[in-house]
Amino acid sequence: MPNILIIDDDAHINDIVSKALQSEGYSVSSAYSGTEALLLLSQSKPDLVLLDLMLPGLSGEELLPQIKDIPVIVVSAKADVTDKVELLIGGAVDYLLCIL
Repeated sequence: MPNILIIDDDAHINDIVSKALQSEGYSVSSAYSGTEALLLLSQSKPDLVLLDLMLPGLSGEELLPQIKDIPVIVVSAKADVTDKVELLIGGAVDYLLCIL
């Protein structure tokens, strides 16, 4: 079963995404800060990372270059095209604009 790591400090969003993915058969783990995510990534390698940018500790922009050999989809409310391009060049495989 594929494992997805959700990195988002908003517990409500993290919970909703986690439940939706679990209902589709995915195994899900969650981190609520950049530093917690680094700890989890040092212990296991998920198949995919969903990464928020605005995190306590290490920001998503700081965390992204430290995630190696795992596809990362950035999920953020930042809508600036320059941000998107820089993140894709920096290693993200995709960028989802999330407006709540």
